[in-house]
Amino acid sequence: MARIAPLRGLRYNTQKISDLNKVVIPPYDVITADEQELFHRISPYNMVRLELGKPTDQDTAENNPHTRAAEYLKQWQAEGILVRDGNPCIYHYELGYSLDPQTRQSRHGFICALKLEDFSFGTVRPHERTFQNVKDERLRLMLSCHANLSPVFSLYGDPQNQVDSTLMGGREPQPVIDFTDSHGLEHRIWRVEDLETIREAARLMEEKTIFIADGHHRYETGLNYRAIQRERAKTPGPHESYEYIMMYLSNMNDGGLTILPTHRMLRNLNGMRVDAFLEAARAFFEISIFEQGPPGEQAWAQVLQDGGARKENVIGFCCRGGGPLIILKARQEKVSDYLAGKGLAGVLRRLDVVVLDQVILRHLLNLSDDFLADERNIHFKHNLREALSQVRSGDYEAGFFINHTRIEQVEEVASAGLIMPHKSTYFYPKVGSGLAIRLLDRDEKVVC
Repeated sequence: MARIAPLRGLRYNTQKISDLNKVVIPPYDVITADEQELFHRISPYNMVRLELGKPTDQDTAENNPHTRAAEYLKQWQAEGILVRDGNPCIYHYELGYSLDPQTRQSRHGFICALKLEDFSFGTVRPHERTFQNVKDERLRLMLSCHANLSPVFSLYGDPQNQVDSTLMGGREPQPVIDFTDSHGLEHRIWRVEDLETIREAARLMEEKTIFIADGHHRYETGLNYRAIQRERAKTPGPHESYEYIMMYLSNMNDGGLTILPTHRMLRNLNGMRVDAFLEAARAFFEISIFEQGPPGEQAWAQVLQDGGARKENVIGFCCRGGGPLIILKARQEKVSDYLAGKGLAGVLRRLDVVVLDQVILRHLLNLSDDFLADERNIHFKHNLREALSQVRSGDYEAGFFINHTRIEQVEEVASAGLIMPHKSTYFYPKVGSGLAIRLLDRDEKVVC
């Protein structure tokens, strides 16, 4: 059973921070080193100082980015930079964005507290692999700050749009957050304090399955934090703050939900020649060649897109310099048999990202886990034109290009209790950090 509850959000005081664009940031795990520096410069109250503080050579167990984040959190509350809403509420969130200049989209969702459940219960389902070192680092931060600094981004199914309609009908007339960020994203958030509205939304959510979109590490960190606090508590109860986690929930049937593809950019091919790779690839793929230049590039991109529309496993490839553009179209029986031999379930064998990861990167190129986990070897890009240009200019030795994972595939994989490779999905837009913070008070119970 999915159990949602309202929360008393800790938010930026707009009387002191008039431009939220200077303090709200993307999730910590998509922030580049250059962005981290920029965010530290543009405001002394930027959320990056809590989520992703800079280490120094003088750091100790008592003075490090995590302990400094805790001090900033206390200091900003004392200064009135961050103020806490007086009553528990759910935050209804409309996010406007554009994928191209001609199209404007809007995604609806809400920020609430969700009762933490182990994945074995089946109420909350992951779809991507996590890494222990990341969870260890996030746990150290959480144990220092005792707060959910940003929400986990999750999805639920609601074809009739009942939950969102209920919350929209009970929200306050005016938004408490209303700004446009530097990327053109329009953020509007309303409080929903009406108890009848909250109870009805909670009732509608009870039988929903929750699918984590972004924030797998944060959710698992929440479970680990809960285990520690249960151990410390003399009389733990079901309404303790650590039994819940802050979550942004969006209807997967909402037309504003977008998943972008995640292309793989390789600094090197682990010593393998391109002609040797293509020769080996013929055992699993039909190979089509497109000449360089605008007409060839356009035709190549169209074939890649058409393959996705037909739900075929089609992967684009090119290497640095002036070589041709390649399309690798899977010989389905050969690829499926190989993946079945590796023990992969049928729903996984149909994913472009699995075919790329297992057949091309690991089998044909013989790239190891260590190689693929090293950011010196592999980067991830979401814009096809930009990624192709960077390969052509010599920033990378090679690029592999795929279509985005579809939302029904995410649901199928998660429902089956299976896990996709790392970086299989990129839900856009991300849910920023700094819209609301949830303090994990020992003395304050969750109001259900």
